[in-house]
Amino acid sequence: MYVSISIGEEDLELIMGKAYGSAYPAALQSAHCPRCRLPDNAELLPERLWLNPAGDVLVQGACRQCGGAVEKLIETGIDPVQFDQAMAIRDYKIEISKDYEVKV
Repeated sequence: MYVSISIGEEDLELIMGKAYGSAYPAALQSAHCPRCRLPDNAELLPERLWLNPAGDVLVQGACRQCGGAVEKLIETGIDPVQFDQAMAIRDYKIEISKDYEVKV
């Protein structure tokens, strides 16, 4: 299935491992808001997390300053350990638990 599926923050924590505590907050602090045009330093308030087939995570949410829609891609798929964990979670959700939504 070559679509992005929904995941929770606990899934992201499992994917990122030890990097979660520092890398995830840093990613949320370095988003780009097209509405208030803050250059890669808008704070993202996460609303949805999507795991794509490449093992990367797209965080969808709103800009803390203006409330505009903001997205941030966290490239977890480039790290082999994180990629393997992402694929394990993806396979589990798709094949066993059926606990996911598809990003349209």
